[in-house]
Amino acid sequence: MSRASRVADRGQRVWDVALPSSDRVAGRLFGGTRQAVRPLSVRGYGPGVVKLAGAASMAVRDLLTGPARSGGLVAAFPRCAYVDVGGRLVSLEAADGLRLPCAVTLAVASRQRPLTGLAPGDEVTTGDRRLVVGDLVVEVGRWWAPSRPRDAAVSSPSAIPAAAPGWDRLVLGLLGLGPGLTPAGDDLLAGLLVGLSARPDLRHPLAAAIQRHAPARTTWLSAELLRLAADGLAAPAVVAVADALAGHGDDDALPRALPALLAVGHTSGPALARGLLLAAATSARSHPVAA
Repeated sequence: MSRASRVADRGQRVWDVALPSSDRVAGRLFGGTRQAVRPLSVRGYGPGVVKLAGAASMAVRDLLTGPARSGGLVAAFPRCAYVDVGGRLVSLEAADGLRLPCAVTLAVASRQRPLTGLAPGDEVTTGDRRLVVGDLVVEVGRWWAPSRPRDAAVSSPSAIPAAAPGWDRLVLGLLGLGPGLTPAGDDLLAGLLVGLSARPDLRHPLAAAIQRHAPARTTWLSAELLRLAADGLAAPAVVAVADALAGHGDDDALPRALPALLAVGHTSGPALARGLLLAAATSARSHPVAA
């Protein structure tokens, strides 16, 4: 159990909060009034700082456990905030977020407004199992493995032939297509990459074409998510549909998994689903016996 004690500090109510478990968090609101929260640490952060517990993906463990690194907040929403640390993406998410493969997930839901007050341009510091964004300090208490399809294969890209012109035409016709931080065309490509995770002979040439063209044709955020998708890493809602299309699970696995994916974002869910379906069709054509 967490322990909290009230102390006086410059006339403002301040709470010292111990967080031995990532399931215990320091609330921003107490009795309807915003509180300043200070961790029980010799470092101390002072009044006005909010400390929350979180669980982080193994995909960003090196960014959170290594030496101190600086970065910046790229975008902030009620359920998530996107952070740039040395050119890599870290998604800070409420407990009801998408659980992207690069996420640090907070132990509080978005209805408790854990990300309120964050704004693009806020300074970010990572390291020593901490993620500090503005006045928000996230202490990482545990780690989790990001989702990837069951049949995902790992192979050396150097063993894969160079991309055919057809992949470049496909990528150039889709990258950056549509509005938003993750355009619909990029989401379709991400679904295609995840859906081809069991076929490195197809996935690697596609990923190589995306890597060549993404910097000049789409957003940094979308390019980072495509980089993760090239390794078969995606949100659980995406992976669940990919596994269902591959024949894993019960007969009703696909109709049970699809609604959660279609509900992602304004256009992202349907576009990701189209990419997964395209991957299934592509794999079936190249495996006529299995098809």
